[in-house]
Amino acid sequence: MENSRKIRWGIIGPGIVAHKMARAIQMDPDSELLSVASRTPAKAVDFANAYGIGAAESYEELARDPDIDIIYIATTHNFHHENAMLALDHGKNLLVEKAFCVNAGQAREMVALARKNGCFLMEAIWTRFFPAIRQLQDVLGSGRIGELMHLSLTFGGFVPDHFRTRLMTPELAGGVTLDKGIYSISFICQVLGEIPDEIKSMARFGLSGVDELATYQFRFPSGRTAIVSTSCSLLMKSEAMLYGTLGYIDFPQFKEGREFTLSIHNGTNQISETQRFVSEHHPNGFIYEIAEVVRCLRSGKLESETIPLDETVAIIEVMDRIRAEWGFKYPFE
Repeated sequence: MENSRKIRWGIIGPGIVAHKMARAIQMDPDSELLSVASRTPAKAVDFANAYGIGAAESYEELARDPDIDIIYIATTHNFHHENAMLALDHGKNLLVEKAFCVNAGQAREMVALARKNGCFLMEAIWTRFFPAIRQLQDVLGSGRIGELMHLSLTFGGFVPDHFRTRLMTPELAGGVTLDKGIYSISFICQVLGEIPDEIKSMARFGLSGVDELATYQFRFPSGRTAIVSTSCSLLMKSEAMLYGTLGYIDFPQFKEGREFTLSIHNGTNQISETQRFVSEHHPNGFIYEIAEVVRCLRSGKLESETIPLDETVAIIEVMDRIRAEWGFKYPFE
């Protein structure tokens, strides 16, 4: 793809998150938003008018549009696989909002078709691309906290009214694991560079019929461990703690935070040094994943090194194993 021209985007599913993505695309100097599609044509027209773009009459019309380089899928979880397979059948590059899909079987089909048709494919976990995450990885790589041994994460809050239907409906693949839990699991796997091989978990189900409170315990091939607590019906402190043999890191608001604190103890029970790290962070954090998509497309890459497809599938497999422990399947599975 020529580096001189802009990457031309389309959007499937003009919901709340799609508005944030549309604004970010229009901020990016190397991108251009051209069109949107919805199952409800009137919603597509309203969205299109808000951003001065076109409105396709159907998902298939958008997928067939030769002027579109990449489609961002922002529908509810239960439709990701169906929407992605349609677009990939038409040879379209894709950015798929998290969770990538509902289960690993769907994920493997999406990845296989993308590779068969030579399409770029990436899960839109925007937090992976924040400057603070890169800085955190640099600090960990420096060895200042020694060998990283354990991570502890909490992340939860009450569901806003405008997200309640999506998160609390089994038919839409709701529940905290696919919505909030994935951020914590992805963060841990990104930091450690490995996938857990031992998993223990528990969940509390609400009247909604989906997991509203969950905790996961992981052990990794390296022997390192992690524990996550997450909820969509309980206000919890958002924090990641990373414990090493010589110190630890406190990363508050890790999901979209811009600062963390390093504490050094050198193998004693006394803190001898602390240091605060602060990164620049654009108000619309979607711009960082958009920049990564542009970089990959212009380089001819079919996936991002920051969130490889095999890792995406492996994390979906982890969530499958978690739900299997609970005996929880969605009605359409």
